[in-house]
Amino acid sequence: MDDKNFKSGFAVLAGLPNAGKSTLLNNLAGGLLSAVTNKPQTTRQNILAIAEGDHYQVVFVDTPGFLTAQYKLQQTMVSCVDRAVREDADLVIFLVDATADYALNAKLVEKLKTVYCPIFLAINKIDLIKDPSVLDELEKRVKADLKIAKTFRISAAQGTQTAELQQAVIEAMPFSPAYFPPGQWTDRWERFYVAEFIREQIFLLYHKEVPYSTYVEIEKFTEDLGPKNYIRANIHVERESQKPIIIGKGGSAIAELRKRAQKRIEQFLGRKYRLELNVVVSPNWRNDTQMLEDFGYIVRDEQ
Repeated sequence: MDDKNFKSGFAVLAGLPNAGKSTLLNNLAGGLLSAVTNKPQTTRQNILAIAEGDHYQVVFVDTPGFLTAQYKLQQTMVSCVDRAVREDADLVIFLVDATADYALNAKLVEKLKTVYCPIFLAINKIDLIKDPSVLDELEKRVKADLKIAKTFRISAAQGTQTAELQQAVIEAMPFSPAYFPPGQWTDRWERFYVAEFIREQIFLLYHKEVPYSTYVEIEKFTEDLGPKNYIRANIHVERESQKPIIIGKGGSAIAELRKRAQKRIEQFLGRKYRLELNVVVSPNWRNDTQMLEDFGYIVRDEQ
């Protein structure tokens, strides 16, 4: 590796909940690293996905959707975004949903005005827009608010213009040695992704407040044992009334959850596992500082 000609850096994806950041991250990184659902706030922590080639290594950072925090868990999510765009980024990719009201981005735009690195605008979901003038007007509004280095009109779900975006990101990275060893996909342990994929299926299977009230804790993770590979996970909920919803009549709901999550985990890890799920009531965990810290969230009371 010739460090003088090698490019390496951090490209941070920032946008509102459900703007398509996780879908774009998986597309750019060439793998299923980030949980994807049609519900907002699926991502709760910054997730790193590493894309590399002979002369570059780009660390893409998927941040939680920017929101107004209503409880401490959401405060940790806002902190993740703030830390990523202010401290980590060599480049910010501002992802804007072409089908949503741009005015909802106002608070995030104010935050992006304070960053010192270049900002790329990625207008997403263009496959759902029939009138090109809508995209023209949206781009004009964003450029009136922010200094935009480059603009891309993409469909993260279909892969439209994402290769062009990725190439531009590579070219924008500074000359620097690689931050991670060759071949490493992410900075997270396999346990983290197992929990994320179980939570992903919870978001897909359950409705209303239930998915947002859950946290998945990996209690046991055994591997390299062939058919005896085993995962035991606890699904924390906030109220007693939520426990029977997760379990379902005669255990039918949790059985379907286990089947789907196990398939997703095996697809990602490339080996068979037996998955066991338990439901635990942890009252008000989303507002409990100690529990949030025990669960691995960084709590900043000043947020």
